[in-house]
Amino acid sequence: MAQRRGISNVVATIILIAVAIALAVAVAIWVFGLFRSNAHAGTLNAISEDLYLSSSSPTTAYLVLYVSNPTGTTQNIVSVTLGGASCNFQGASTSSPVSSGGVSTVGTASGITGATGSPGPVVIAGGTFAYLVYTCSGSYTAGVQYSGTIYLSTGANIPFTVTAQVLSS
Repeated sequence: MAQRRGISNVVATIILIAVAIALAVAVAIWVFGLFRSNAHAGTLNAISEDLYLSSSSPTTAYLVLYVSNPTGTTQNIVSVTLGGASCNFQGASTSSPVSSGGVSTVGTASGITGATGSPGPVVIAGGTFAYLVYTCSGSYTAGVQYSGTIYLSTGANIPFTVTAQVLSS
């Protein structure tokens, strides 16, 4: 009877460890590759949101969004809703549009384009920081918190909450 020899336990262990390391490296490359591609896709950041109610009659609700687009790609806001009601873009500014006299819908912010009085789209170039002013239909009460959503053309949604406050005259 011929004597059969297999590989030794030491060689088998070394081969198993080498295969496990190779698989771990392959999985790591795949996972970090996914993270890198998603990081470049980026999204818009809503830094702050405020809802101001005019003290005049009829009351106008001004939604002021301070947004940044840290990515190198253009982002498009398709629409903004607040408490289930739609909001219309009024203007953009690089400085706060809120003063003791009210909310200014006139301003300039390079890198922002959008049709005034429409829900969207509002185009925000990469590297842009700006205040966006919207007027929102619906009835709002000072001191009450409302939920809203910013809808992007990428399909991403940015939820937010604001507490309505009356503008001081």
